[in-house]
Amino acid sequence: MLDTLTEHWSEPNVPLRDARVPDAGRSRPYRVVVHGLRHFCQKLPELLGNARWEILDRSRHSPQQLLCLINDLRSCDLVFNWAGRIDMGHFLRASRFLGARKQIFFWCGSDVLRSQKLFAAGKSDDWIARHFHWAASPILAKEVRSMGLNCEYVQASFVEVREPTPLPKEFSVLFFLPRADLAELYGWDRVKEVANALPGVKFQLIGLHPGQTVQVPPNVSVHPWTQDLRPLYEGGTVLWRPVRHDAGISFMVLEALSFGRHVLYSYPLAGAIEARETEKAKVELLRLKALHDSGDLSLNQVGMDTVKHTYAREVVRKELHRRWEEIIRS
Repeated sequence: MLDTLTEHWSEPNVPLRDARVPDAGRSRPYRVVVHGLRHFCQKLPELLGNARWEILDRSRHSPQQLLCLINDLRSCDLVFNWAGRIDMGHFLRASRFLGARKQIFFWCGSDVLRSQKLFAAGKSDDWIARHFHWAASPILAKEVRSMGLNCEYVQASFVEVREPTPLPKEFSVLFFLPRADLAELYGWDRVKEVANALPGVKFQLIGLHPGQTVQVPPNVSVHPWTQDLRPLYEGGTVLWRPVRHDAGISFMVLEALSFGRHVLYSYPLAGAIEARETEKAKVELLRLKALHDSGDLSLNQVGMDTVKHTYAREVVRKELHRRWEEIIRS
């Protein structure tokens, strides 16, 4: 639908807000348009908006938002794209045409996989390359730099700091899989292998969207997608995320840590156990279960401290405001 925006570029009846106000003696807050992955963009106005910052979520592409974009892109101080790419799309063409000069591309997950194929085919845009490129993890930043872009890791993942509940009486392992066609990416084959090898361990597959099904071993229960994962975190002991390529630093991993749960993850992260191979996962799950059965498994204090000091909303808000203002004023 975004290509319909071009119909309004020269429309005389569309009112335009005043152009950008210079930094000296500002009469309005900084105005930031956020665009890209809707699940994350819709969180940013509440997280980052205040008297100094007007955060405009324009990720929905409704007809009303498309009309607003003409004003927003012309008058904004910064565009924050929660998605990375090396080729132009309708939104970026509109941004360039309407003079949105300051752009940040925040790379996460499948953005890199798609762009690597385009880069190999020699398809990239110089206008995009000149802007700021951030990545959701150090590993992703390295992958983006391999495509010739100046990219740095910037921490933008945030979760609530929680008062954790005690670990449940029954030991269980949570695993996330939203769709059957993404089974390989999310490591479902690895979970099945370990679940079959450890029939005495309870596994819980969470997150399947409506209409999606997979064949599961007897010790694996299936919980469909829900917006409220709190009961599942509180009812689980371990979150295992054996992904082959992640979107950055997983929000689900951080949320599990915030609940004081133990985590097995394919990537190094303070408070989590790095387990890329199934043999390492088996060893760690058996170790954790033995501690649980003996009554010696406690809440994951290192994980809770990691969230509090690095991934808490207040920490991320302060750092993003600081870095955004540096770019706007540069």
